[in-house]
Amino acid sequence: MVACKTPSEVQEPRTFTDISLVGYWHREPHLWDAARFAPHVSWKAPDGSEKWLFEGFLFVEGVDKVADKTYVLGPGESADKISWQRQLDLWLGKDGGVTQLDKACAEAAARIGAPERKRGVIMGLPDAIMFQNFFDKTSSTTYWGDGLDFAKIEDRLTALHWYIDSAREMFEELDTEFLELSGFYITSEEIYLPYDIDVNCQYKNWEEIAPALAAYCHAAGEGLYWIPYHMGPGYKHWKELGIDQAWMQPNWYWDLRNPGAHPFENTIAAIQEADLSGMELELEYSCVAAQMADGRLGPNGEGKLVFTKDDVPALQDRVRHYMQEFKDAGFYGKKSIALYSGTNAFTQLALSPVAEDQALYNEICKFVIDNRNF
Repeated sequence: MVACKTPSEVQEPRTFTDISLVGYWHREPHLWDAARFAPHVSWKAPDGSEKWLFEGFLFVEGVDKVADKTYVLGPGESADKISWQRQLDLWLGKDGGVTQLDKACAEAAARIGAPERKRGVIMGLPDAIMFQNFFDKTSSTTYWGDGLDFAKIEDRLTALHWYIDSAREMFEELDTEFLELSGFYITSEEIYLPYDIDVNCQYKNWEEIAPALAAYCHAAGEGLYWIPYHMGPGYKHWKELGIDQAWMQPNWYWDLRNPGAHPFENTIAAIQEADLSGMELELEYSCVAAQMADGRLGPNGEGKLVFTKDDVPALQDRVRHYMQEFKDAGFYGKKSIALYSGTNAFTQLALSPVAEDQALYNEICKFVIDNRNF
C-alpha cells in the first residue's frame, strides 16, 4: 500500500492551464507509444525552437471492448472488477500508457531540458453503476465482485476507493521521472442531481458520491476533475460537488451539417455563469486532410459518418473558431484549455505531410502555450 500522508504533507490539488485527453486504448491504433505521445509532450515550432506543451494528460476510456462492457452509465452491461482492473493494467501496467508518456517526456528533456514541473497524470474513474444493466432495474446489483452490493452507496464507494488506491500503488511502482499522479476524473459527462433535474437520480446518487470522491482525493493532495458535455446536467454545481477543475464541451465542431445545434454563445455564457475552469477544444481525424484523402468518412456528433474530404477546410476553420471564441470571451490567459482530439488527430496533424495540417497543429500549440504565458 502507498503510505498515507500526514496533514502537513498534503498539497493543494493541482490546477492546470492545459491538459490533453489521451487513452482510448481500444480504438485504432491500439497502443499509445512514446512516438505517438511526442506531439502532445513538446512543440517543435517552425522556427526550429522546441517547448514543453501540455501540462497534464487525462487518460480516459468509456468501454472495455475486450469484454464488451461499459465503464460509464449507459446501454449495455456494466463493467465489473475484472474490467476495472483491465483498464488499470492497460494504462499503468508495465510498458503501458503512463510508462510510454514518461519515455516521451525523457526524450524531450534530453533535447530541451527538464520541465519546470512534472507533467500531471489524471486517471479516469469508471462509474460505479448500480445495476448490471442500468436500463433493466431488475438486473443484478452484486455483479461487480468482492461481495459488494451496488444498491448500497457505501459499497460503490468501496469499489471506487479500491480503484483509486490501486492506481496510486501501480503509479508509484512505475517510478516515473517526469510524471506525477495529480488526481482522478469523473468520466460521466453528466451529473444528474435531485436539485437540478430528476432522471433516475435515486439510482445514481452523485450528490453523495462526487463529494465523497473529492474528499478521498483531497486527503492525498490530489484533485477531482470533470468535463461535462454541452450544457451537461450538473455543470452549475461543480464547485458544490468538490470538483477542482471543470471544462465545458462546446460540441460545436460536429454541427457543420446541423447549424445551431450547439450555439457557441451558450457555451461561453455557461462558462461565465458557472465560473467553469475553462473550455474543451475539440477536433478529430475528420479535420486532418492527410487522413481524409483516401475517401474515408468522418462522424458527426451522433456517430453517423457524414463528413468527407471536401469538409476538411470547413472543419479546420471550426477549430480556429474555437480558439477565437475563447479569446473574444476574454478567457485567454485567464481560463484553462482541455484538448479533445479524438483517437489520434493531434498526432496525425503533427506528422501529416500536408502543409495545412501542419499549420493547424502549429496554431493550436501556439494557442496553448501563449495562453499559459499571456
